[in-house]
Amino acid sequence: MSEANEGVVGLRQALEAVIHAGHRAILGREVEQGWVAVFLQELTTRCQSQSLEEVTAFFLQLLYNSPEGAARAASLTRDQVLERILPSTFGGRPVIPPCISAGPTPLSASLLRRAGLRRWAGPLDWMTMPPAAVLDCIADDFHLLLNPAEHESVPPRERPEGSLGHLALHKRLTARHGPTHFHRWDPTTPEGYAALERAVLRMREALRGLHGKMLLQVAAEDDDTLRVFAEMTELLDRVGRGVTFVHVAILEDGLAAPFPEMELHELRGTHRLLRCRPVSAMGTLGFADLLDEVVILRGALAAPGLDQPTI
Repeated sequence: MSEANEGVVGLRQALEAVIHAGHRAILGREVEQGWVAVFLQELTTRCQSQSLEEVTAFFLQLLYNSPEGAARAASLTRDQVLERILPSTFGGRPVIPPCISAGPTPLSASLLRRAGLRRWAGPLDWMTMPPAAVLDCIADDFHLLLNPAEHESVPPRERPEGSLGHLALHKRLTARHGPTHFHRWDPTTPEGYAALERAVLRMREALRGLHGKMLLQVAAEDDDTLRVFAEMTELLDRVGRGVTFVHVAILEDGLAAPFPEMELHELRGTHRLLRCRPVSAMGTLGFADLLDEVVILRGALAAPGLDQPTI
């Protein structure tokens, strides 16, 4: 191999390393394979007039300033703030119970993760579905959710613009209740289905375990909220052990308040339906104002029965 060719190969390897390392460090994930060639071509072209150091700096800045990079940087900052705020607000509680996301979007799992309360990944953590679909999943012990015949991969061209999810949909749950999508893993792939199976196994064991646990669900309030809450509490009392279900219904009535407002709307045993009027918009993974998240988590963990020590 000539020295020129060796130089090209060496540059290519260096740029590929920058592409992969940059994604892991800044975005916290692997680069999608289809983008490697695109990035490689652009960086190689820039290397014709710029040094490798300049091209590397350009690429890392590009990732950092991207919508995904900015969102992750903001999330990491919020994590650090929550770690400092929440221990003091929960300081009077003798035991923080295991907290599990009950969907119906990744928001619930994200709130628990940022507060350091999410110990493992459940099957509903990275899905979007109506709350009634969550009820269906728990009612049949997740058998329908796991049925491979109901999983349909979503082609990239049909996914929402800018979305990193919407990898697959569940056909029957979508037909019954409304759009039901998988985001982090595509269950039509072997690795995606294996991840879903592991998550379902954890959820089954947790719901039946002797220890107390909280099942948190945060969703926009609608006409079906009261009915689904009532049916969920009855179901969990039959199939679960030591489960406290907390549904936080987010009011989207356009009314503003200087401070997040929360009220107890319905109490069924240890289960609670809370209504919350936040001061900021509810996003896919969180709220624009950190104060909303603190108030929601504080209200959820104040549910009766959660002070019982773990068995």
